[in-house]
Amino acid sequence: MALDDIYKETILDHYKNPRNKRELPGAVVTCTRNNPLCGDEITVSANLEDGKLLEVTFQGAGCSISQSSASMMTESVGGKPVEDAMALATD
Repeated sequence: MALDDIYKETILDHYKNPRNKRELPGAVVTCTRNNPLCGDEITVSANLEDGKLLEVTFQGAGCSISQSSASMMTESVGGKPVEDAMALATD
């Protein structure tokens, strides 16, 4: 399988079966961002403990890229130190 096909498969899987797409009652941190050009809107919520992201969820609507990216992001940063998650944002 070609690398492009793997990327497409991963994006479609996260779009059709988003991980952590739900409200997070009692979230300590919540941030909403939107793209006025295309209408995508994502709200990310998290619970923290001892400098770690215990649980990260998202809600929103938009294209397959924005929704699958949010899904993949919540999987990749959940359970990690906040510093590690912030480092991803600067890469």
